[in-house]
This record gives sequence, structure tokens and C-alpha cells, in this order.
Amino acid sequence: MDLTTLRPLLTEVVADLEKTVPYAAAFVQEVVGERLVVDTREARAEAVEPQKGLVLTVFTGRSFLEYALSGLDAPGFCDQLYDGVQFLLEAALAEGLVDIGLTVDPGSPLRQEFSIPMAADPQEVPLSRKMADLEALRDALQQAEPRITNATAFYGHVRVQELFVNRSRSLYQELPRTQAVAQVVLRQDDRTARLHGGHCYQGGYEHARLPQATRDQLLRDAGRILTAPRLTPGIYDCIFSPDFAGIFAHEAFGHGTEADLFLQRRSRGQQYLDRPVASGLVNMFDSPARPLQAGSFFFDHEGKLATETQIIDHGILRRPLTDLNSSLRLGLPRSANGRRESYARKVYARMTNTYFGPGDHNLEDMLASVSHGFFLDHPSNGMEDPQGWGIQLEGLYAEEIADGRLTGRVYSPVIVTGYVPDLLSSITMVGREVEITGLGMCGKGHKEWVKVSDGGPYLRLTARLA
Repeated sequence: MDLTTLRPLLTEVVADLEKTVPYAAAFVQEVVGERLVVDTREARAEAVEPQKGLVLTVFTGRSFLEYALSGLDAPGFCDQLYDGVQFLLEAALAEGLVDIGLTVDPGSPLRQEFSIPMAADPQEVPLSRKMADLEALRDALQQAEPRITNATAFYGHVRVQELFVNRSRSLYQELPRTQAVAQVVLRQDDRTARLHGGHCYQGGYEHARLPQATRDQLLRDAGRILTAPRLTPGIYDCIFSPDFAGIFAHEAFGHGTEADLFLQRRSRGQQYLDRPVASGLVNMFDSPARPLQAGSFFFDHEGKLATETQIIDHGILRRPLTDLNSSLRLGLPRSANGRRESYARKVYARMTNTYFGPGDHNLEDMLASVSHGFFLDHPSNGMEDPQGWGIQLEGLYAEEIADGRLTGRVYSPVIVTGYVPDLLSSITMVGREVEITGLGMCGKGHKEWVKVSDGGPYLRLTARLA
């Protein structure tokens, strides 16, 4: 089904609902895709579990109510849809329509279709070629490093189509996304090391290949990690790679500035709006409008056009990330961060592409400024406490810096802990080039997964390592 053919029907449904309630909207989503994996022992190809459905939203003046249904192509869909309309109207009237001063702005009138171009449509690439490309990557990795016990090449593609309709807007977007990852497992005596690398971008099969530089770094760093000892815990001068800066941005002011946590009194950031929380060199952003990044889109799931939000402005915490509900209740500006895991799940304020902005320094100057410390790369996990502002970042690679030079001595794993404002305030140098990676997914707690990316430039700061 072409989702845009539902526009007239959904426009009519929204109008019918708004004869009773002050605001209504409809959102339709379809997701299809494929995953291919080739490793030393097996090869497999499978379809991503398809999703296709619709959710109706009404606002009673006090509460949001929703009704979701699937089977858009099934006979009787229109009957099910109008059953949903009737259910929502009865639920709204049972709750009671009230005016407590909350008014939903439907946005300026706009009817538009958006799409991401693909240089190579994966549907037009034979499965045999895709598998051959993955096998070639696996074989190249295995041949380059004799200590490899397993090499894995992964390719994934999803195509997301979404339609949003309210009284003012009828918006459609098509978002294809391709991911390419390689992972190696090395063994020497009784030690093993596992490391992966890759990328995820909007677009087609043109993003299915990993650059040679990515492969070379993967093999080099995995070999160093294999024999690496643990470092001596302490407070050190550090340089974070763009990847490590990304997980820092994501954990430090990701969930903590999602404004639905403000409603729950679960974020200390609410108390620090327009107050210093970082070095004056620090700028931090969340933007679904960055071209081709994995967390990007043209409009969020509540019809807000994608725009950049500056979270930290030269050290000052300026704005949180909002969905429609938190924006209404807190009196905060809307940002394009209202996102669902799927049409069948609730909207929350969620990150998109979260990153540190650029500065004026280069990596050579940063290294030269460190008499003894560590260069951190290959982040693996992170945790935060939005109420206490504690943070823990885990990584696989800490290379010693001595007398302004990388020594080649590597320690693994490494853990960064601390108080978020202390870490941010210790930043003394910020690199010029921002790099963003999109391999991650982000959950709200242990569920509600959405695609995100994060990154930044190189950062020089002081941190407690273990």
C-alpha cells in the first residue's frame, strides 16, 4: 500500500474527531528490511520483522488518548478504523472534556513529501552479490590477522515510511537506512579480545562497504587490546576520541534533558536551565536535521519539522528535548524529539543525533599538552543517573600519552566515572572536526528502542579512570 493514499481518509477522520475533541492527529508507519550475517562458521539472511499500522491520537484538554491498529491492507480496515474513532470519542467523553489552559498548536499549514535518495537501491542488488560482498570482507579480515578465531561481516537495511496528518499538516517521509559492521575475535594463549567497527547512514547499498581505513584500525586495535593489561586507577588527563565524546554526550545530557523526565522530577537538569554546567568551550546539540545521519528524519512522530536544538551554549544549559506533552505541561518550546518505537508504542521525548559542537584545537596540540595521561577510544557501554548526575562510561581502549606523544602502550578495558558537571567543566580543548557514528539504539529504561547516533570532536579533559 502507498501510505499517501490514506491522506483523504485520515483527514476526514481527524475532522470527525475534532467535532468533539479540541485536537486530533493520525500517524501511520511501515517498516521493512533485511539483515545478512556471514562469519567464520555460518551465513544467514533474514527479513526484519515487518511493521505496518496506524495510531489515532486525541487531546481532551487535559489528557492524550490513543488507539492503535494494524492490518491496514486487510478487508474491513475502514470498519476497524471507525471503531477506533468511536472508542476514542467515548473514552474522551467518559474522562470529560475540560479546558485547563493547555492548547495544542497544530503547526502552520503544510502538505509535503520527503525522501532520502539512494544511489543503489538494495532491492535491486541480488542476494548472491550481497552475500559475496560479506564473504569477501570476512575473508580479508581473516587473512590479515592469523590470531582471529572468528570474523563477522554484517549488513542491514531498513526502509521506514511514515505519514502524519492533523488539521493543518499532511506530511510523508521515506527513510532508508543502511548499516555495515565488521567484528573480529582474536585469541592468543588464554586471552581473547572482541572488537567491532562500522557505520550506519541514511541511504542505500552505497553504504554497505567498510572503508579500508576502518578495517585496518579494527585489526590494529583488536591486536593491541588482546595483550593489554588494566591501568592503575586514578585521575588522569585524557583525550576522548570522537566516538568516546559521543557516548559522553549521549549519557551526560541525553536522557537527562529529555523533558518527560522533568515531569517525573527525575532529572537534576531541570534545576540548572540557564545556569553553567560545563566549560565555556562546550557546546552540545541534538539535531534530527543532520543530513544522512542514522538518527535523522524530516519530521518527528507528532508532526514537528526537524530542527537543531542547542542543549548547552558555551557551558550554559539552555534547552531540554521535548515532546508535545512535556512541552505543553512545562511551558517549554517544542523540539523535534517526539518519537515512538513503533506505531503501537507511546511517544516520548527522545534523542536523535546528539553531539558536542566543534572547537578550535587540533589533535596534535591536545597530545602535546598532556605530560601523562590516556587517549580513550572504542566505547562499549554507558550508564547515567539523571537525578544525581553520576555517569559511568565503559571502553575497550586506553592508549598511554607520555610527554605529548602516544606511546603505543594500551590498557583494556577502561571505565570513566564521575559527576557530569565536573567532567564537562574540566574540558580545556575541543577539536575542530565533528564525527558522528550511528551504530547504536537507545532504550527508555529497558524498552522503547529508537535509532540514535552520537559523536563530537576530540576532547581534552580530566577524568577518573579505572
